Amino acid sequence: MCAKRATGKKKLNEVEQKARELLEKYHNCSQCSLLAIQIVCEMKNDEMAKAASGLAGGVGTGSVCGGLTGSALALSMKYGRAVSDLSGTDEEAMEKSRQAAEPVARLAKWFEREFGSVNCRDLSRAYMGAELNRSIPWQEEWIKELGMNKRCQDIVALTARRAAAMLDNPALGITEEV
Repeated sequence: MCAKRATGKKKLNEVEQKARELLEKYHNCSQCSLLAIQIVCEMKNDEMAKAASGLAGGVGTGSVCGGLTGSALALSMKYGRAVSDLSGTDEEAMEKSRQAAEPVARLAKWFEREFGSVNCRDLSRAYMGAELNRSIPWQEEWIKELGMNKRCQDIVALTARRAAAMLDNPALGITEEV
């Protein structure tokens, strides 16, 4: 769906670069990771992008990283269960749900292995050595000084890239490079 259009690596590079650009300009890790994939892979959906905006900063609580949730939404757009799938048998509906759950779980396990945790709070603490709060001005300065914004760009860009590759290969191995 994405990597096979034009040249695979070229499209993945575009997704990675677009994610960096969007996050630097607009912030909001979840929305920017999803939007990068949507734009480059020609699967734009304003309502889905709007829905992703509330997931930034680990759903606003430091829980699951927004870069991961936004990228997971892109996978769900392709592999997920539609409302129309609920009109079939229970078994068919559950199978369709599993078809989305597996690539998302694979992405999450890759993410955990790559970055050490799926939680925003843990990623920030591990990188900066302390949990800092962006709403406190002097802590926001430290966040900038320590380069957390750049670290978040890296995480979002690499995760969006991997999710874009998984649009064509949902069973991508945990050690396979993209």
